[in-house]
Amino acid sequence: MTQGFASYAEAPIDEFVSKVEEGMASLPKQEAKVAQYFLLNLNSISYETGKSIAQKAGVAEITVGRMLRRFGCAGMKEFKAMLRHRYSVTGESLAEEGFELPEDWQEQMTAELRAISTVYSKMGSPAFQAAERYLREADEVYVTGFQTVRGLAEDTARRLALARPRVRFLSGHDSMLSEWLDPPAPGSSCLLVIDVIPYAAECEAIARLAREQGRTVVVVTDEYCHWAHEVTDAVINTPSKTGLFLESLLGLTAATGLLIHATANAANHDLDQRMRDWKRLATRIGIF
Repeated sequence: MTQGFASYAEAPIDEFVSKVEEGMASLPKQEAKVAQYFLLNLNSISYETGKSIAQKAGVAEITVGRMLRRFGCAGMKEFKAMLRHRYSVTGESLAEEGFELPEDWQEQMTAELRAISTVYSKMGSPAFQAAERYLREADEVYVTGFQTVRGLAEDTARRLALARPRVRFLSGHDSMLSEWLDPPAPGSSCLLVIDVIPYAAECEAIARLAREQGRTVVVVTDEYCHWAHEVTDAVINTPSKTGLFLESLLGLTAATGLLIHATANAANHDLDQRMRDWKRLATRIGIF
């Protein structure tokens, strides 16, 4: 599938990971431990050193270098250079060389990554599949969110509008629901609600009104939401209590991103042409 404006070629890190996955079964036991640690911690390994990896994998530090060289990587310095190429548009380091994240922040990071992992584990659930189906089959989609997640809801609406036609952000305060003066045919309209503690009274009210008008409803919310399951079977609960000062939004962001991707993959229109048209329109007004 064609990507957006930010399209990049496959990076060397992808080739390295593929080699490790294919060759891990034949590795000596100690090197296999290191390879497994790399594969399981790719998202956070930029904060590690050869020494810290060796300690956590339970091997000698020299084994880390030996495993990297076996798959064509000269050492940790080259490995982090590959990470920079893959994950950083600016080319800046993902982590200062030799810096090891303090233990309390490692725990925090683990909690955040666990929240994202939990969302991915829900992809095969009936609720997630229902959400995908509603967003795919509706003729039109409205996205709404209030208070601290309004920005996320607006961003989701813009991104979803690239994946499929007729998507609008709905602001009940601004329009007083003038968009809904004419109820749609049953199932032809979908409302995507993003909500989090302290739950906005408007979210529940709009969701229930949507159902009364024959619209399908998808709710992406935190793990404590008390009302969504009474309204729809398409509820994606995401972890939010990870120890940060305010509730984490990583789970919500991951869930909306996956739904947008699923909608794009299931598109019944020419998505490549849609992306070309988008780039053409954006270029015409001199944005870039």
